[in-house]
Amino acid sequence: MERRPDDLERVRGGEPDGPALATLVHRLALAPPDLFEPSVSVSALVADVAVSLDGTVLDRRVLRALDADLTGPADQGLHRAPLVGLVCWLVLDPAVLGAPGVRAAAAGGRTAWFVRIVEGVQRVLAGQRPDREWVQDDVAREELARAFCRLGGVLPAGERAETSDDRWLAVSSAYQRKVAQSMAVEVARAEELARALAEQRAKEAAAQYANY
Repeated sequence: MERRPDDLERVRGGEPDGPALATLVHRLALAPPDLFEPSVSVSALVADVAVSLDGTVLDRRVLRALDADLTGPADQGLHRAPLVGLVCWLVLDPAVLGAPGVRAAAAGGRTAWFVRIVEGVQRVLAGQRPDREWVQDDVAREELARAFCRLGGVLPAGERAETSDDRWLAVSSAYQRKVAQSMAVEVARAEELARALAEQRAKEAAAQYANY
């Protein structure tokens, strides 16, 4: 079954604490502007981060797939590169790698854990917001920070699973857009029903007048 953009797995209870949400949000606010430059090779950046994490050299298949994603349709590819660059920026924070939950989640290999987040963030967030909004807007930074934790299999430090789920839905642009669309459909239906009732009342009034 194909996932919707907002269809991140619900956080299960028992996950160890990841980094503090405030740490991730602050880190995003400090992201270097170079990450948004078209000349930056994000796939090369991913490869460099993999080596720095645990010495893993990504094979050509992985890098070709990443390049294909980042240079795909212009309306999507251009929105993916900054997101991937921001994931690289977050992963390189010692406070992130040192969190107990991250150490547990990445026990099978830091690079495998990192690549899973890179692939997930493209699926979940690509095209949801203007690129620079991810670092300039408070809600957008929280959305990216929470997506990072959920894709990484950890809870923000100090949060319960239920709280994390609720707060994710509150900032998820895809989910909020879906809610707004549903509300718009309901409003349109109510307006159509009101018009139909008004027309019916008008016809009944006209019929009564004609009988006088």
